[in-house]
Amino acid sequence: MTVRNKFDLLKLSPFNTSQYANYPLTTLTAYSVFWLHEWEIITSLENITVASHRMFPAKFALVGWPQFPDLNRTNRSVLQMRPKHRNLASSATAKGVFLNHNGIQEAKALIDRIGFPVYDGQPVASSVDVSIKVERGTGKARSVHSEDLLKTIHNSQLFNMFLQSRLHEAEAIHLIGLLGVYDHTPSREKKRKLKEFLNAAEDLHDEKTVEFLRIVAERFHKYLNK
Repeated sequence: MTVRNKFDLLKLSPFNTSQYANYPLTTLTAYSVFWLHEWEIITSLENITVASHRMFPAKFALVGWPQFPDLNRTNRSVLQMRPKHRNLASSATAKGVFLNHNGIQEAKALIDRIGFPVYDGQPVASSVDVSIKVERGTGKARSVHSEDLLKTIHNSQLFNMFLQSRLHEAEAIHLIGLLGVYDHTPSREKKRKLKEFLNAAEDLHDEKTVEFLRIVAERFHKYLNK
């Protein structure tokens, strides 16, 4: 089962308080934003507030009114996630909240600890690959290895189109699939992800993949800089 729209958020089950009591609001909010992106639900402050309250009620409820979410508390958490503070996400009132690389790591590390959300009594169906693990005793997430990034590239439809000399047929949706982002993800995050892929390919001296990524950057230059 999976969440399909914002009204399905009301069917999310709460985690046991002991599972998340020691994590800061920003980490829990990153988890909520991550899953809203996964479910293709707009990451508005209202949607994040509802999702966070449903999954982590002890942290996101109104004081004295545990059945209701506290939007102000969520808003403070989102503000603390900005680059000048925790550096986990960027946000814009009209567009939503967008995790950067640090925020994605934070969310995936928490997934590794507490698992997937529970929707309508069952863990959500998901294709998420939690490729960031927590080193025992450190509480910190490890970076994704270059080999893992190259595997992601080589498994993409866009790379297969490149190998078949069909890259001229590629559209923005294929680039989005490669980068693992959404169309409304900020351009700087898309470019950061592409650069991360390029660095991995260069580190492993994979000239074919380096060529592919440079061609992709040139072909989608306008889209990446809009």
